[in-house]
Amino acid sequence: MSYNSNAEWNREYDQRQQMAFPSEYLVRIFKGTYPHLDLDKISYKSKKLCDVGCGDGRNLVLFNQLGFELYGTELTHEIVTKSTANLNSKGIAADVRVGKNDHLPFDDAFFDYAISWNVCYYMGNSFEFEKHVRELQRVLKKGGYLILSIPKKTSFIYSDSEDIKSGYKLIKNDFFKVRNGEILKIFEDEKDIEKAFSPYFGDFVFGSIHDNCFGLNYHWHLVVCKKR
Repeated sequence: MSYNSNAEWNREYDQRQQMAFPSEYLVRIFKGTYPHLDLDKISYKSKKLCDVGCGDGRNLVLFNQLGFELYGTELTHEIVTKSTANLNSKGIAADVRVGKNDHLPFDDAFFDYAISWNVCYYMGNSFEFEKHVRELQRVLKKGGYLILSIPKKTSFIYSDSEDIKSGYKLIKNDFFKVRNGEILKIFEDEKDIEKAFSPYFGDFVFGSIHDNCFGLNYHWHLVVCKKR
């Protein structure tokens, strides 16, 4: 039976009874101050932000508290409906639409910030990652921020995966049983990520998560860059 990402993610979100907490590292990025990163927190208010692949809406709760004008995308109408209902239950208004990495349903140069948190590397049936990069830059204003999390090649996600083309993996042993059959883009290191995004983005700042969480290798690249 062939892999159906829409059906798998619908099932995953349908069985979730409560909204998850916002990502710890997005809290750090947007609220913290670091030697190599200190976003202008005063400027957040009323800036347009899109959470690409917003899931149950958890990160939009954080961005609402920070004063952003909220937008998001998800794979299916079912997930969009659930995300919107979750946010409405908290009194949060957000424009969440069905969209994919290579087709974001928004106008050119619309956003000040785009978030792709654990999302941009999902390929569907494609081997053209550049389409994802071009689409992210299309919807951002010049100088707009792109903020990414991307698994390192040592992440648990790639455990027992299969090389099917240079730079792409077929997931075969997903611990959470939702990605098996999915094609993911894989990067060698920070330089490989910068090479993929640099035709459209600059001012790269990198962070890193390298954590063993009770047997799961949570190894992730954190990326902040700006549209050229």
